[in-house]
Amino acid sequence: MDKLNKIGILFFLLLVIFVMWPCSEVALSAEYPTKPIELVIPWPAGGRTDIGTRMIAPFLEKYLGTPVVVINKVGGGGIIGMIYIRDARPDGYTICSGGQALSYFQYQKPEGLSLWDYTWIARTYWTPMVVAVNTKSPFKNLKELMEYSKANPGKLRHGNTGTGSTTHLASEKFSKKFKIKFTQVPYKGEGDTVKGIGTGEVDLAFGLYVAFRPLIEDGQLRILGVIDEKRDPHYPQIPTFREQGFDYIEPAWEAIHGPKGLPKNVYDKLSEGCKKALTDPELIEKFAKIGLNISYQTGPEFTEWLKSWDKEVKDIIFELGLQFKK
Repeated sequence: MDKLNKIGILFFLLLVIFVMWPCSEVALSAEYPTKPIELVIPWPAGGRTDIGTRMIAPFLEKYLGTPVVVINKVGGGGIIGMIYIRDARPDGYTICSGGQALSYFQYQKPEGLSLWDYTWIARTYWTPMVVAVNTKSPFKNLKELMEYSKANPGKLRHGNTGTGSTTHLASEKFSKKFKIKFTQVPYKGEGDTVKGIGTGEVDLAFGLYVAFRPLIEDGQLRILGVIDEKRDPHYPQIPTFREQGFDYIEPAWEAIHGPKGLPKNVYDKLSEGCKKALTDPELIEKFAKIGLNISYQTGPEFTEWLKSWDKEVKDIIFELGLQFKK
């Protein structure tokens, strides 16, 4: 066989592979899932995202009919894991749990991440923040704290989980709405913030009840209010901000998401699996025991809500001058 014929045969084989490749991709996605799914957490083990995700994984396994392997892709304050998901092959075998931190980082970090680089499959939980003070604090309710804040701008020290973090921005949005001023004291994460409010280094802290719970039970912290429309069923004795005259809502949330471009049938199977897992009474009860509220929402509904959240976050970050500057 001469050289020209060999080249012709090789070209023909490459053409066949090129034409058939999309067909094989469709066939594989139609059978989805046929192998384990990787569920990525961009944070270290032991935090609320890690704990909650590992509780969700067995239920996803049950309803998707394939192993769901939880892995921690840690580094860069969550950036490593977020990039890993963004750049993963959109075949449904690499998904992630998280999202709220990404909504802040996209405007503060130079890596070029965006909420819209991902396919949002389902919201997992939506848990209201609370405001904690030390039990030695003179403030017994939110009204007393607000009256003092208005009369003494900047005197109260707010302990946050890091500049530009969830709790920092929550407190700044609140301050903006009610025209008060806190002095921000950044800590390196949730654990250090709780210690700071417990020792009296700071005067108050926005955060989740689950984080403050050990010191509340130990008699060191007092919760002044729940930042939601109604009282939380896990601690119904605590009044909402709205009840106390301050109409403000601030949640902590997470969602299951994957790379942009998931095939429709793969997305549909993941969506259905997430719905069944996140509405399973057993999982809801497990979350309640650690102080988090499972709050399932479909991908399209959550994506629509995310648009308004994104605008609000961008506005406050730019107002505070925390945006990434080239």
